Amino acid sequence: MQISFWSNMHGQGATSATTAAVASAIAQKTPLKTLIAHNQMERSAIEGYLFKETNRKHSIHNLSNQGIDALLRLMKNGRLKSEMIADYTYSVLKNHRMDLLLGTEKKHKMTQEDQELFLSILSCAKDFYDLIILDVHSGLKEDISMSILKRSDIIVFCINQNNFLLEDLTTIFNEYEFLTQKQHAFVIARYEKHSGLTGANIARRYKVSRSSIFKIPNSPQLLDALNSGRVYEYVAFNQSSRRGEAKDVISSLNRLCEYIVEGCDKSCR
Repeated sequence: MQISFWSNMHGQGATSATTAAVASAIAQKTPLKTLIAHNQMERSAIEGYLFKETNRKHSIHNLSNQGIDALLRLMKNGRLKSEMIADYTYSVLKNHRMDLLLGTEKKHKMTQEDQELFLSILSCAKDFYDLIILDVHSGLKEDISMSILKRSDIIVFCINQNNFLLEDLTTIFNEYEFLTQKQHAFVIARYEKHSGLTGANIARRYKVSRSSIFKIPNSPQLLDALNSGRVYEYVAFNQSSRRGEAKDVISSLNRLCEYIVEGCDKSCR
């Protein structure tokens, strides 16, 4: 099952941050084997959110011998098998419950051949992993982003309470109907409950159920955890929070976790 986190505007929907936080919740609440990947150039922000600084320098100093670059070579040579993919990832949690596929060290845009190979790698990974969670490059100008979204089982639209972004997304939905025909969810990052653009208003705008709207409040603690590569620890530590913004953040993450894994014949525990 492939889940794509995507925003129509770069830097607006906190897509990488949301992907890292939701993946952490899924890893902690389910036994599912999960691969996290992205199609950004070089390192994605998600790698910084899931690595402590000291581990990051040690683990990603030579991407050519691991991560997507190594898998592209294996796929091109016809030697890649699904069970081999985990050997080229960074395991955040044992039993492949949270494997991170590191990005490329190449400085140029993926060639058309590499884009097709990347899509083939994702298809191959489905034979080993229960979930493929993707931090997808924003917008639709990158052909591979469009292809990834078309092949996804669930699309998580990462939005905010900026009316300009919401109007642009409406235009995109009208042009590319397949986006809303798939199972989908909306995540409102840095949610401000006193804004006039409430979750209910956004649900009415897109004619979707309120149950598919997930609000993650603006949280300095979550931001600090992301910046220090400790988002996994933040989610784990605050699972038992009974009040305040941490409770609201974790509640939204857990609800989205349940929404995502519902299609896998397993539930959050």
